[in-house]
Amino acid sequence: MTHPEPPARAGLARALLWSALVVSVVGNAVASVVGADTAVNLGFGAFTAVTAATLAVRWWREHG
Repeated sequence: MTHPEPPARAGLARALLWSALVVSVVGNAVASVVGADTAVNLGFGAFTAVTAATLAVRWWREHG
């Protein structure tokens, strides 16, 4: 059985994940506007998806 994270550590992880999500969404938008290579958009999109999924799983574990 796993032990829950200490509140301070959980808060730091949440803040870092939200920051990473914002950076990846903005990066994807900028890459789209400037016409960057498809690989750049796919990279930002994949990172956005992983970050959002991680946030969702953490929320469900805390509140589910």
